[in-house]
Amino acid sequence: MATSTRAENLIFGSGTVLDTARLRYQLGKRLSVAKQDVHAYVIGEHGDSEFVVWSSAFIGGILLTEFPIPQGATLEQIQQEYAQLTRKRGYNIFECKGNTSYGISTVVCQLVDTILRDEKQIFPVSTRADSNYGVGSEVVFGLPCIIGSTGIQRQLLLSRNAHEQRLLEESANKLNEAHNSLHN
Repeated sequence: MATSTRAENLIFGSGTVLDTARLRYQLGKRLSVAKQDVHAYVIGEHGDSEFVVWSSAFIGGILLTEFPIPQGATLEQIQQEYAQLTRKRGYNIFECKGNTSYGISTVVCQLVDTILRDEKQIFPVSTRADSNYGVGSEVVFGLPCIIGSTGIQRQLLLSRNAHEQRLLEESANKLNEAHNSLHN
C-alpha cells in the first residue's frame, strides 16, 4: 500500500511576484537607482487588497524612510502614488493589450529558472501564511519565500507595522469571504 506525502513546498502560485517587480522597476526609476537595489515587497491577495510593505522597504541597504527623496516630492507622495500605480498597473496593461500574458510568462520563467538552478532567490509567491502572520493557517497569498531546487525552501516573516498588519488581515478576510462564497 503506497502512502502519499503532502509536500506543500512544491505547490505555490505566482502570488505578487509580478506586482513586486513592477513596483521595484518604477520606484527605481523615480529614485534614480537600479531596480535590483530596490528591496520592497507587495504582499497579500494578488488584486485590489494587495499592498506595499513600506515599513520594511530598503534602497541599497538604506531604509526607504532614510533614503534621499528627489526634490519636489515627499516620501508620503511617493508611497501613495506607487501603491496605487502597483495595484492598477495590471488593469491598465489589460485595457491596452487585452491580456497580461507576457508579464506572467516572464514570472513563470524566473521561478522555473530559480528552481532549476537552485538559486535560492526570494519571491513573494502564493503560499499558506505562516502562523506568525496572524491571519490563520488556511490563507494562501503572496508572501516572501526563498525558492530553490525543492520549491519553497523557507517562508520569511516580513516585518510590518500595525497599519500593514491590518491591511494583511483585510486581504486575508477578502480571500476567506471569496472562498466561503464559492463553497456555499
